[in-house]
Amino acid sequence: MALALGKVAAITLLLMSLFQFGKTFFYPDISIMETHITTVAFTTLLAVSAAFFVFRSQQKLLTAMTIEVRERKAAEEALKRHTDELARLHRELEEAHRESNLYLDILTHDIRNTENVSNLYAELLIDAVDGDAAGYVEKLQRSIQKSIEILGTVSTIRRIHQASSGLKAVDLSGVIRREIEQFPDTAIRYDGSSCRVYADDLLSEVFANLIGNAVKYGGTDVGITIRVGEEDGEALVSVEDTGPGIPDADKQAIFHRYEQKRRGVGEGLGLYLVQILVERYGGRIWADDRACGRPEEGAAFRFTLRQARPEPGEKGDRQTET
Repeated sequence: MALALGKVAAITLLLMSLFQFGKTFFYPDISIMETHITTVAFTTLLAVSAAFFVFRSQQKLLTAMTIEVRERKAAEEALKRHTDELARLHRELEEAHRESNLYLDILTHDIRNTENVSNLYAELLIDAVDGDAAGYVEKLQRSIQKSIEILGTVSTIRRIHQASSGLKAVDLSGVIRREIEQFPDTAIRYDGSSCRVYADDLLSEVFANLIGNAVKYGGTDVGITIRVGEEDGEALVSVEDTGPGIPDADKQAIFHRYEQKRRGVGEGLGLYLVQILVERYGGRIWADDRACGRPEEGAAFRFTLRQARPEPGEKGDRQTET
């Protein structure tokens, strides 16, 4: 509106100036009465033209505003219908999710009980048979134990997705030492750390899987070293072992679900579990060589965690675990 009035005023001023110039140039002897009459007539003509121009502009503006209001109303109605549909789908999805979780809980519970009973009978059979039969029973028991391991890993992954995303400051050294105690027959060197990181109660699963992976593929005589460094507000953790290393071609794929490689836990679920936990905590993880460029001398899994501010009065400890 203001722009249209501005244009009208500018054009009117220009036409009035041209009119006065033309009148003075072509009719220098015109009388005062004739001047007043022509000026009034020309001004009236300009006023009527300006009013018509403003009216047309206003009409176009009102038409455009009416169309826009109609379009907005139609868009709001479509959005409301879409929102209602999304709400309905969300309710159906939640109901299906609850139902599937119920079935999965029942299935997991029954399979776990069946596996425990099968494992118990396998132990009894090992002591009751000799020769080739004993070897078959041992293989059967290992298969049952692997199934139990996979089921436990799947249950942990479910806990990750069901847990809230809230993280807290965790004593990294305490978590590592508690997991080392779960492997009393393995030589594990850890120098300690005063570092606190943002994580949750599932952080122990990271070290349980990485240490278990080293023991599984390195044997009972494997040597494991856990190191913790600090850099740019992050804790850099390394779990190194003297077992078989990881070829460069497998270093990325080893974290994929169900990837059949030379090293992995739970048929590809264990390291996948470690990866999603580390990423949940805001860190990153990668496979490396224990000795740079010499994969045959052992593997190293390195990952970062976000550091938490130490509480007042906290002090680190520097002791060696074996």
